[in-house]
Amino acid sequence: MKQLRADHPALKGRTIFLGSVKSPAAVKRLLQPASSNKKLGDGRDVITKGKWKGMPMFQLTLEERKTCPKTCEQWRNCYGNNMPFANRIDNRQASFLRTLRSELGALSGKHPGGFVIRLHVLGDFFSVPYTRFWERQLSAHAALKIFGYTHREPGSLIGRAIESLNQAGAWIRWSDRGGPMSANTDQPNFQVPLDPKGRPSYSAAQGITCPEQTGKTRSCLTCGLCWSTPLPIRFIVH
Repeated sequence: MKQLRADHPALKGRTIFLGSVKSPAAVKRLLQPASSNKKLGDGRDVITKGKWKGMPMFQLTLEERKTCPKTCEQWRNCYGNNMPFANRIDNRQASFLRTLRSELGALSGKHPGGFVIRLHVLGDFFSVPYTRFWERQLSAHAALKIFGYTHREPGSLIGRAIESLNQAGAWIRWSDRGGPMSANTDQPNFQVPLDPKGRPSYSAAQGITCPEQTGKTRSCLTCGLCWSTPLPIRFIVH
């Protein structure tokens, strides 16, 4: 990952690719198909494994750092630093939630058997009302499924809203927190320790290593681990 120097102006709370921040009116759609992201879809759109098998996946990308907590452990080396071509939707626009609501309604009608939204490829839950928006959408659309990750603190105001969102059926993992429903980063070649019976011993910065990163599966669509188990997931920093 590209790590920004300590005095880089983006560390005040912006992406380094300011020209990639788009208003909702400037893009064809806010919710992009998974096929446009190699890790998510690797050229495909439909999940092929797990309880959401057969459902198409879409993704939402916001502006990194601008919508993220400054306590994020990846503030300097966000993988958005390596994504110059991603369209980051400007969440400050008045039409943002209105457009999202419209697109979700259209997807619900088109995919009554279920569809999945990956929140957020870049960015994070930036307010309690925004987090509550997604909880209301889950209630409004039985077909809607949600998964993603957050660097918000579990006990914070936004964190409690995320906890409520998970209770409503979402799968949002706590980044770099360790324990159940977490997603933790570590260095290459890290080996998960085993207990005396030979079983993986999970703790902070540990967990089941992402199968896509180790070549065991092609993409999120062919895995499903992050929305299938509360066990921690480990991502290799690269």
